[in-house]
Amino acid sequence: MGGRRAGELGSVAALLAVAMAGGALAALITAGFIWLYESGLDLVWDTLPDRAGVDPYSSWWPFAILIGGGLVVGLGQMLLGNQPESIERVVAKWKNHGQVEPRTIPATMLNSLFALVAGGPVGFEAALAGLLGGSATWISDRVHGARRLVRQAFGAENDDALPRAVRQLPYWLAAVAGLVTYRWLPFGQLDTSFRFGTFDGDLGVGVVLVAFGFGALAALPIAWGAHIANRAEEAARFRRAPIPFAMVAGLLFALLALPTHLVLFSGQTGYQSLPELGYGTLAYLVVAKWVALVIALGAGWRGGPVFPLFFSVSAAAVLLADGLGLETDIVMVAGTAAVSAVFLKGRIAAAFLLTMYVAPPSYAVVILIGAAGAAAALALAGPARLLPPEPTATGGEPAGDATSGR
Repeated sequence: MGGRRAGELGSVAALLAVAMAGGALAALITAGFIWLYESGLDLVWDTLPDRAGVDPYSSWWPFAILIGGGLVVGLGQMLLGNQPESIERVVAKWKNHGQVEPRTIPATMLNSLFALVAGGPVGFEAALAGLLGGSATWISDRVHGARRLVRQAFGAENDDALPRAVRQLPYWLAAVAGLVTYRWLPFGQLDTSFRFGTFDGDLGVGVVLVAFGFGALAALPIAWGAHIANRAEEAARFRRAPIPFAMVAGLLFALLALPTHLVLFSGQTGYQSLPELGYGTLAYLVVAKWVALVIALGAGWRGGPVFPLFFSVSAAAVLLADGLGLETDIVMVAGTAAVSAVFLKGRIAAAFLLTMYVAPPSYAVVILIGAAGAAAALALAGPARLLPPEPTATGGEPAGDATSGR
């Protein structure tokens, strides 16, 4: 009896050790990617042009880097494949109980770095979704393998016969181990560069109505803007000639960035400069940032749409706030919450958590107001068939709309 008990405890300990090691490895991969991304940006857009004695944004440098980056992006598409997958497709896979294959992790990391470091107007969130999704699948496979030993030790025919804690605890420990490891590592800590002043919570009725109304009015344009970007990404016409498509896209990015370099990159590094810009530049960024995103995704520059749309909508928020004489931070946070709500299909609680990633806790009420406005607009637009169709795990579009769930 004692030997069997020792075997049970030993097998469970091995299972938990595998889960924790897997979570720590996933954190190391994620932190390594973020470190390479931020170090690459510093090297290409700061250190190297400084050594060459050129302005990185108002000289030939953007043309050289973006067109050359297009060459590398095209080569990555040819040699590594079309990774990372879009966030919409990854989420659809999870909803359909699918998984992100761990073998896509190297291609996801390299293709994303090629696009991001070269200044591509895409977000890094698609890369993180692919890396974390692939890591989660790898951890799950290792846990299932270790659980066979546990079943033998317990004499159980299947996993359902094991104690509930033995079935669920490994995944929780993997998540905790990953979080602790990530926080402990001396590199790879993601800085979104969003800086807001502390909000005192003083909201008048007029400000509440503006924040709610902006979230509601922005919801449909955000939904359709994200849909068009996703369609451009899924079309994959660039696969016929990846290098020419990617290089032409790089040239277009450089041209779009002539009025302002803020068209480039994912957007978070220039977020704080928006209130300092003139009305013409802000209006240009509202459109140009989205246009550049669509071009990028349609030409094989892999990345996510969330942070670029945060930036584009926030530029519109500054225009509105300045026009009405309101505090810009409040309307910007409400707009950011609206973007989160659209991408999370009107789920206010989830949108609140996503927006809290970039806004301080003192704006919690503003986040809820902006997310509620967008969620209300989505709820009204769904039955009226004003929303774009929801993508599937294979990139197609079923009947229904973005809130139907069908």
